[in-house]
Amino acid sequence: MSTSTSDDLPWIIVGYGRVGQALHLLAHQLGARVKATWNRTEAAAQAAPPAPGARTFGALPDALRAHLDGPALIWLTVVDDAIAATAQALASHIAPGSVLVHTSGSLASTELKPAPPGCAIATLHPLQAITEPVRAVQRFHRTFWSVEGDDRAVDLLEDLLRPAGIAPQRIEPQTKPYYHAAAVTAANLLVSLIDASIDIAAQAHIDPDIARTALVELAGSSLDNLSRNRPARALSGPVARGDEHTIEQHRQALASLGDESDLLAIYDLLTERARRLMRRSDDE
Repeated sequence: MSTSTSDDLPWIIVGYGRVGQALHLLAHQLGARVKATWNRTEAAAQAAPPAPGARTFGALPDALRAHLDGPALIWLTVVDDAIAATAQALASHIAPGSVLVHTSGSLASTELKPAPPGCAIATLHPLQAITEPVRAVQRFHRTFWSVEGDDRAVDLLEDLLRPAGIAPQRIEPQTKPYYHAAAVTAANLLVSLIDASIDIAAQAHIDPDIARTALVELAGSSLDNLSRNRPARALSGPVARGDEHTIEQHRQALASLGDESDLLAIYDLLTERARRLMRRSDDE
């Protein structure tokens, strides 16, 4: 088996969207060589920013066959539903000594099994919403990263990322759904929560754009508190004060919006969660 290290394995990025482009920028930061990238269509390949390495597109494995002639670090950044099929399409063409990694937050490295002969597999996921690759890479050293998979692949990834100030935390593959649900709740569902708050503010005749700006700033102050304190100490407002009269006023106002509104249910669910949080704090 090859003894290739993270320093001499060229990168192949399969799925050159926002995550793939962020990885390409990270490769440049680490001094790694990106040998090739792949997109499903020519239009997607041409739309990607200029970068070193062969730019391929089209059917797999043919599009990448010429670039799989030696050991490589192969990143699968395709959509979750395509990971297993993409790995299977490439498996018999991947050279021994390669490391195959997918970047899904919700799926485990088992999506890559059976591993190509002589190869190691892993998952590596940055806990970050990547919408702008350049800004994403600038935050990578402050981002939590999870990793799981074969020991050789995990060790290689840890060594690879260390110079960038990134120290992935190893998790068990069967816990990936919990890990990803936590991420979705903190990021995507936070956006849904702010959207609900904007709807409530609309009842006070506040323009939605003004409400969004104000409420995001308010949420940011709470997140800043939470970054420095445990949740119970970061909690403020009527639940933290034990002000049930104000809470009941809120409930009556939201109830008046009718059965079709979900705002009272959202308020009640999160208020009860805050009460339990305070009770746990009192017991500590």
